Amino acid sequence: MIKDEIHLFELAKSSYGLVISPMLASFVPVENAATAFDPHRHDSFGLFLLRSGEMTMMVEGQEIIMQRSSLLLVQPGQVHQCIQSTKISGWVMFVDGKNLDMKTRAVTEQSAQEIALFSLGSDGLLFTDQLLLSIYQAAEDKNPGPFQTEMLHALINALFYQAANLHLLPKSSAERSASRPAQIVQQYKGLIKSHFKNLRRPAEYAALLHISVRHLNDTVKAQTGYSATYLLQQEVIGEAKRQLTYTTKMVKEIAFNLGYGDYKYFIRLFTKIVGQSPSGFRKNTKSANIYSNKSAGLQMEY
Repeated sequence: MIKDEIHLFELAKSSYGLVISPMLASFVPVENAATAFDPHRHDSFGLFLLRSGEMTMMVEGQEIIMQRSSLLLVQPGQVHQCIQSTKISGWVMFVDGKNLDMKTRAVTEQSAQEIALFSLGSDGLLFTDQLLLSIYQAAEDKNPGPFQTEMLHALINALFYQAANLHLLPKSSAERSASRPAQIVQQYKGLIKSHFKNLRRPAEYAALLHISVRHLNDTVKAQTGYSATYLLQQEVIGEAKRQLTYTTKMVKEIAFNLGYGDYKYFIRLFTKIVGQSPSGFRKNTKSANIYSNKSAGLQMEY
């Protein structure tokens, strides 16, 4: 059932800026299970490790089939839902991005439309599984030491260093460096996520970064192949697509919520970028049929 809002799970009240839970085949309903199995998103990074079994996820409207020994990363703000699972075991973890090393965020924090799914070998699975077990045990420790938080954050970063390695394996050595240009792009993307509703021009972001707009444009183009304006528009259009897919809001209301006082201009912009009008996009997604299934067999303590 499509709702008026996309439910957002916030991590602010979680200890250590972390939520972690085993993924079990025998599902026992929890208080917010109904919401967790509907399309939703988090304000934190999500990590799903599937040790065994098979699980079908919907992430940003794409069907993702996870096989045994696979790892899925979900970015903050990405709408996702588990729609089916069979004989699964593994881990589910959500972590505050502020606790991550800047270099790993520069690699793992891709655009909101990119899906990061990796197949792990036996060694990679063992290493990742042991790290998650250590994180879980440390987070559940009833008698934490004075450096418990620091130890946990170190373990979490070790896990994300591994994820960053998986991102970089197919790439050239030139792309691996956490250079100043890469940092600028990562910072620009982070600012977009926070301010895209009220800052519309790359020049405004360049001012926040204390660089010239030309330097921002040239850096973004060299690092990503896209213009600074394109990345900004993709963030806006990506959120518009989520609202059209997962809520019953009128197009005019969505435009207003995204900071467009002139909703007709928003419709023209959306149509130009997507290739169809907002109402046409909503009709073609047929989200009411796609997302009506409930997940069975997954325990996720959010």
